[in-house]
Amino acid sequence: MLCGGFTKFRPVTEEDVKVFNDAKGTLVGVDYEPLIVATQLVAGTNYKFICNAEAVVLHPNPYLAEISVFQPLPSEEEKNPMPILTGINALH
Repeated sequence: MLCGGFTKFRPVTEEDVKVFNDAKGTLVGVDYEPLIVATQLVAGTNYKFICNAEAVVLHPNPYLAEISVFQPLPSEEEKNPMPILTGINALH
């Protein structure tokens, strides 16, 4: 890993899935299943999840997607900040 760069991808842990689900919130229209994750330490943690994705339609076309999430560091004002979904990209 380069200093400041992302780690290598690894299988997701229960803690990773919690961050993912908290960031995803009530997002509807596509079901995402996180498979692997890479992280980057910044003023918090950036997560890059590779997921199975499937639109919630009659005849879905499954694909892979990269979901980006930022988990801010705790602060005096906010002891347990919610992770923020920062990007969704289809991988074709």
